[in-house]
Amino acid sequence: MSVITPLRTTGVFNASNKLRPQDVAELERMGIPADALAGPVPVRSGYVVFDELGFEFEQHHRHGTEGVRAYLFLVIDGQGVARDVVAWSPSLNMLTTWLNRAWALGEEAVYRPRLSLQGELPVWRSPVGWLKARRKGLCLVRPKAAAHYLDDAGPLLAEDMAHGAELKQLLTRPAPRILIPSSPKKKVA
Repeated sequence: MSVITPLRTTGVFNASNKLRPQDVAELERMGIPADALAGPVPVRSGYVVFDELGFEFEQHHRHGTEGVRAYLFLVIDGQGVARDVVAWSPSLNMLTTWLNRAWALGEEAVYRPRLSLQGELPVWRSPVGWLKARRKGLCLVRPKAAAHYLDDAGPLLAEDMAHGAELKQLLTRPAPRILIPSSPKKKVA
């Protein structure tokens, strides 16, 4: 099995399709501004096969299964190095990773300075909110993995009270199981 490097990840993403005019129109109907689709890394599209582990590009799928059209996002780290590709199908309500490395859209925002009064990091329920906000903040893709990265990233800005409660539940990690060694038994005299 070969390791998929950041260069290969970028290459696979760049080989995907640019958005068609009808894709842009569909996203604009959702209230997403066109400039949010353009960059810094443009949203792309492609046919993917979703499964329990994430997704595979249709052309790479072993079984020849017909894929569904999805929007694709290149996830980069704080240094601009490609980490993963995320696929989003609004019609199927699916949002998942290709390599299982990324934990959020916009995850590089965790490491950026926050100049607002509270220093909050916006967290969006879906890619729609994240794109409407012109990619400010993040949209969780793998909440269990995100919990690790967001432990010290607060404060987080939820969309509303219900979303705040949902985030609290999603990001709360259970404590590890703790074992205590048994002590040697003393002999009774």
